[in-house]
Amino acid sequence: MAFLLTGAAWGALLVAFLITVLELTEVVAVVYAIGAGSRSMRPAAVGASGGVVVVGLVALGTGLAITRFPLQYTLIAAALLLWGFGFFLLRSTLRTYLREARKKRGIQSAKHGGLEDPGLSDHALLAGSFSVGAIETVEAVVVLVALTAGGFGLEAVVGFLLGACLLLGVGVVLHEQIRKIKVPPLKWVATSLLFTFAVFWSGESTGLWSRISFPSVGGVAIPADILLLPLFLLALLLVWVAIGLRLRTDRRGEEARAPPATP
Repeated sequence: MAFLLTGAAWGALLVAFLITVLELTEVVAVVYAIGAGSRSMRPAAVGASGGVVVVGLVALGTGLAITRFPLQYTLIAAALLLWGFGFFLLRSTLRTYLREARKKRGIQSAKHGGLEDPGLSDHALLAGSFSVGAIETVEAVVVLVALTAGGFGLEAVVGFLLGACLLLGVGVVLHEQIRKIKVPPLKWVATSLLFTFAVFWSGESTGLWSRISFPSVGGVAIPADILLLPLFLLALLLVWVAIGLRLRTDRRGEEARAPPATP
C-alpha cells in the first residue's frame, strides 16, 4: 500500500472518495424518489446500478475517451425523463392525499372514485433510473480520469470503490427506514425531489449554472450542486401548495353536490 504513504496520494484518494459520494448520493435520492410511486424500488435500484456499472466499465476500458462524450444531450434527455416522472408522481401524490382526506370524512373512494394509481411499468423505471446512474457516474469519472492522468490511478479507483460501498450501505439502511414512512409524506418528498433534479439538470444542460458566479471557501470553488438545497425547499413548498389546492377544490365540489339542508 505504498500509494498511501504520500500526502498527495492521500489527497487524491480523498478527492476521488468525495466526488463519488457527492454524485452517487444524488443517484440514491432519485432512485428513492422514482421508486416511491411504484410497487417496488427494485426496478429503479437495478436500473441506476446498471448505469453506474456500465459507465464505470466503459471508463476503465476507454479512459480519457469517455470524457469526450457529449454529456449535454444526455442531460437534456434525462431532464425530460425526470420532468415526466415528476408530473406522473405529482398526480399520484395528489390522488393519495385526496384518498386520505376522503377517508377522514368517511368517504370510501379508493377504487370507485377514480383515485387508483395505475403505476409506471418496470421498463420505464429501469430506463429512467439507468440514465440517472449513468449521468452522475460520468460526472464523477471526469474527475477520476483527471486524477488518473496525474498519476493517481490506483487512488482514484480505491476512492471510487470506497464511496460506492458507503453509498450502497447507506442505501440499504435508508431503504429499511423509508419503508416505515407513511405513503402520503413519502410521495410529497419524492415528488419534490424529482422536480428538484429536473430543474437542476435542465439548468446544467442549458449551461445556466455555468453563468452564475459561485463563491469559494478556502480557495475551493463551491459547486453548482449547492443549488439543490434551495431548489428542493422550493419544490417542497410548491408541491404542498398543489396538494392544498387539490384538497380545497375537492371539498368545494363535495359541498356543491351536497343536498340542501331541509328546514
